[in-house]
Amino acid sequence: MHAIKEAIIAREHDPQAQVYIIGMDIRAVGKGFEEYRNRGAKESHIEYVRSRVAEITEDKDHSPVIWYEDTKERVVKSLPVDLVILSTACEPSPATRILADIIGLEVNDFGFYATDPSQPLDTSRPGIFVCGCAQSPMDIPESVAQASSAAARAAQVLSGSGTLRLAS
Repeated sequence: MHAIKEAIIAREHDPQAQVYIIGMDIRAVGKGFEEYRNRGAKESHIEYVRSRVAEITEDKDHSPVIWYEDTKERVVKSLPVDLVILSTACEPSPATRILADIIGLEVNDFGFYATDPSQPLDTSRPGIFVCGCAQSPMDIPESVAQASSAAARAAQVLSGSGTLRLAS
């Protein structure tokens, strides 16, 4: 999603720029994300290339050349470009598991703090809540909304006894 936003901004600054997003999948999950992706293609002329990037080399003028496997045509292709911007996946910090071990929280298969789908802010420990990208990749508005909800859940716990005590 972040790559799409940056590509749209690049086209706003230079309408003549040819912009490609090359990769195996775009994780555009959430309200309005698919529409945003489509808008990027239609209005900003972003080209999405589903592929596996093999390497980035230089041509004789030292400009980047992207070598990739086109997964639809099953053929290796090259694309000479002026600039390459690498976009990484959103994954939890290695410290997430360390903190989880220290305070006794479970993590899911992807390494984020585990929650119950019916109680998406509640961790495996009562009174400890999670929000934003500590739970899973999400955008800023969703993270802010979850932060408000997590604060409200913490207030519920605190209003019951006035203090929060950790279990021994």
